[in-house]
Amino acid sequence: MIFLPDTPAIPGRAQHELPTATEDHEEQSMMDTNTNAADDSLVTKGREFLEQGDISSAVECYGQAFDPDSADEAEARSMLIEGRSHLSRKHLLEALECFEEALLMGTEVQRRQALEEIMTIGEIRAKVGSLISEVKKGLKERFGKRSPASSGLALLSDVENIVVIEREAFERLPSHLAKGSRITRIPQHITEERLPFATDKCVPFTEKDDVRFILEIASSLSEHSHLHGKN
Repeated sequence: MIFLPDTPAIPGRAQHELPTATEDHEEQSMMDTNTNAADDSLVTKGREFLEQGDISSAVECYGQAFDPDSADEAEARSMLIEGRSHLSRKHLLEALECFEEALLMGTEVQRRQALEEIMTIGEIRAKVGSLISEVKKGLKERFGKRSPASSGLALLSDVENIVVIEREAFERLPSHLAKGSRITRIPQHITEERLPFATDKCVPFTEKDDVRFILEIASSLSEHSHLHGKN
């Protein structure tokens, strides 16, 4: 919790004089603005540390972020539920945003729960770099010099745990892959402009079993491309 310093005396007024209602409102508004800015700054710093893999520093920043004026137990509960739903689908950014909201407005218990979930995301993110390397290596082995995107599969970026599947490519998958629970809708933060082809499907990955599933899809699409003479 952030404790603000005492409000300084207003210039030009004796210390014993009481502030007017207008000045009172202005001072309160200033304090609220300062509190919100400080909380936003702590959340921003916490996220930066998390992205750098410094979980302990992230937790220290996040743990201090709290806006008592925005306290809303019911909304915090909703944010925790929504965040856990995103996390179960391995949509890490959406989950993190929900837990950050719960952290700012929740009760002490809710804030502790949100912080624990944020730590979980930090631990997952710490493994994503090596998993991305495994995905890249596996795609290279299966497609060689060909671009995986030409067959309908693409790693979204070098930092995100998302492989996207083209709509037409999805239709070509055998049923045991197409019906796999690891295939989800694309996370909300990914815009159409970032996609290499038209799709609404992806495979988020946070563990080796996810990578193996992605490479099974890659093998299937690569084989299809060979049979139909795609380069």
